Amino acid sequence: MLAMAGIPVYAQQDITVSIENVSLPPQAYATLPIMITNETAQNVNSADITLTYDKNIVIVTNVGGSDFGSEPYFMFAIDNPNGTVRMVAWSTTPLTTPVKFADVTVKAVGNPGDYSPLNLTINELRDEYEAIYPREASNGSVTIIAPVPEYNIYGLSVLIGLLAIIMGISIMAKVKRR
Repeated sequence: MLAMAGIPVYAQQDITVSIENVSLPPQAYATLPIMITNETAQNVNSADITLTYDKNIVIVTNVGGSDFGSEPYFMFAIDNPNGTVRMVAWSTTPLTTPVKFADVTVKAVGNPGDYSPLNLTINELRDEYEAIYPREASNGSVTIIAPVPEYNIYGLSVLIGLLAIIMGISIMAKVKRR
């Protein structure tokens, strides 16, 4: 009976849906890919995935860039008041892993030190004929960091000038003591 099965259960590899971790200063944006991967080639025809996050720390401003294409093959609904994005995609021909499910653009709206998980829920993942199992989600996160000060040429020129004046005064003081 086992000889009739195409692939024994113990030989199947987990398919993974993942999103990255990112650190952002307040009010900054980042675009993070949601990837569908597997150690061996796996056909994917459709996916229904929900991303959840803390709306007080981060919001989603855009979704796109899917290997499935654009509407009607890829649709999404951003619900920032509830901290979710639901994304559904399908293809008439199978896509082979790795597949970029979507690019999600997030904006940091929290304060330095805040942290929000980016949790993925796989509602459905199918090949041409049936649901794909085993599968797992590899969640990401957004960490809000303190902004890095920006320097421009004017500011650097002033800083160099002040250091030159201080150094000149220091040298003059040493010369007078001798």
